[in-house]
Amino acid sequence: MRTLPTLLLTLLFVAAAACDPVPIYLYPDGQLPDGGLPDGDAGDPDADGDTDVIEPCVPPGVPEVCNGRDDDCDDVIDNGFNLQEDPSNCGTCGNDCSLPNARTDCHGGGCRFLGCLPGYADLDPQLPGCEYACPVYPPVAEDCNGVDDDCDGVADEADELPAPPVGECRATPGTPCEGTVMICATRGTPAITTWYCDYAAQVEFDPRVPNGIVLEETLCDGHDGDCDGVADEPFPDLGQGCDNGLIGACRDPGRRVCNPLTRTDTVCDLTFPPDADPLAPRPETCNGADDNCDGIVDNYDPGDPDRVIDDMVHITHSGLDFWIYRYEASRPDASPSSPGASGARPCSMGQVLPWGAVTYADAAAACARVGKRLCTAAEWQAACAGPDGLTYPYGDTYQGETCNGVDHDGVPGGADDDVLLQTGALPQCVSPDGPFDLSGNLREWTDDLRGATAMGDPVYVVRGGEYQTPWPGLGCAFDQSQAAASVPLPTVGFRCCSDTAP
Repeated sequence: MRTLPTLLLTLLFVAAAACDPVPIYLYPDGQLPDGGLPDGDAGDPDADGDTDVIEPCVPPGVPEVCNGRDDDCDDVIDNGFNLQEDPSNCGTCGNDCSLPNARTDCHGGGCRFLGCLPGYADLDPQLPGCEYACPVYPPVAEDCNGVDDDCDGVADEADELPAPPVGECRATPGTPCEGTVMICATRGTPAITTWYCDYAAQVEFDPRVPNGIVLEETLCDGHDGDCDGVADEPFPDLGQGCDNGLIGACRDPGRRVCNPLTRTDTVCDLTFPPDADPLAPRPETCNGADDNCDGIVDNYDPGDPDRVIDDMVHITHSGLDFWIYRYEASRPDASPSSPGASGARPCSMGQVLPWGAVTYADAAAACARVGKRLCTAAEWQAACAGPDGLTYPYGDTYQGETCNGVDHDGVPGGADDDVLLQTGALPQCVSPDGPFDLSGNLREWTDDLRGATAMGDPVYVVRGGEYQTPWPGLGCAFDQSQAAASVPLPTVGFRCCSDTAP
């Protein structure tokens, strides 16, 4: 019987000599403790601990590859492969140490990362190798250009940028440009990253241009948009007066302001006082205003239906038929505290200071302007005494406080004050037919000529007394007060009469 070594040598010799492709079975360590044939009881351990599993050995001459087997049947597994230094088979077969865009090697059976290839950087530890290609190589210091100059994955980091340029921006003191500096920003289409002046919102500039302030403002917004020290200079009508285009009491004045909707023109702002009369248009009254907004102030044309209807009383007794002002004549712009200054026409208005300090000629002319005349002596007395011929407008017995004569205290409290009062201020000082103040307050010119002065100045009767006249001169029949026609006395006024209805 052959011994095991003899049998092994015989088998190897036969296979080698004849180049017979029949495989020779070997354990992975080259031992055949069981005779060289597979056992049927796989898994039964042998003396050196190997399991009873065999692998075929192909004929010699086959190239060895790194796979954990003896491919060339030279009793050496993976001969020619240094698993401790081979970067393609590092530690184990097939373990390749190469990484994208990186330098690597194998040392002691383990892969080592030696750094990125030029122009690449490893920014993401979760990705193999050096995944980031540097936009600039070799890297340079960061600048404001939208490029990652230093290859750290971030462009234009504020803490790595150089100091911004100086002297490029308009920074005029006292304007919205004051203190302006440059910032690194991306603007325009296409987008460009560079240094731009960081102008305030009030400044008009082209954001695509580093210091592109407009040559002249285009916006009307109350700001000095071109930083020249003057705001809104292309709009010279700013602040000028304007109105709503209507006339008379309907006119609403305002001033021109920047149009808040367009900001490119001006509009008339009507919120500034004085406002239009909220009741206009309305019937015309004698007040120095164009109440009905027809362009005519205090119109007295009898043919105009929108004319002023003077407040007059119709007297039809004592053989007379005429009309007389209910109140002493006043100026159109009179108020409770001022007699006014307008001489446009006389008015018959209550609760205003009457028109005094007027000459006979001016009083007559004023009445004529409204188609009327001064009252005759008979008309004036009839209006004062009424149909019963009273001594005073209120009766036959004198009453010192009823009308504004010397005995009436015009200012309640303290000493007796003799002052001019508003027309109709004393409601009890009224004649039977309705006229007020025919006794006291102001004397009134009448068309009652009584002669002339030595200088030839006509003299006319002034009736009714005034606020300093004692009781004898306050009666309806008293006609002894006379005045030169050309002398304007502060205590003499007038009222108008007419043959026709107002």
